[in-house]
Amino acid sequence: MEAVREVCERGLNASPDTVVGLDVPGLKILARDGLAVAWGLDHVRVEHPGGRSTDTWSRGTRVFERRDGGWVMVHKHLSVPLDPATGAARTDLHP
Repeated sequence: MEAVREVCERGLNASPDTVVGLDVPGLKILARDGLAVAWGLDHVRVEHPGGRSTDTWSRGTRVFERRDGGWVMVHKHLSVPLDPATGAARTDLHP
């Protein structure tokens, strides 16, 4: 977990003038018997210096387990749509 945090922190600090936002519109959550699943479309918006911005979309699923009175993420899966003609990932598509 610490290694993942370090990688994310390095990436976010690589360009301090860039603003990164994450939104999950329509987030769904189901919790039962010490397990919870959250899923939805992840919308990442990156605002670059000079006013240019980039939007990407992916589908995210996260699984949590209740441990010692708190919730711990035990699994995460992200997927992006593919272009059937090329097999290439298409993060530029909008829902």
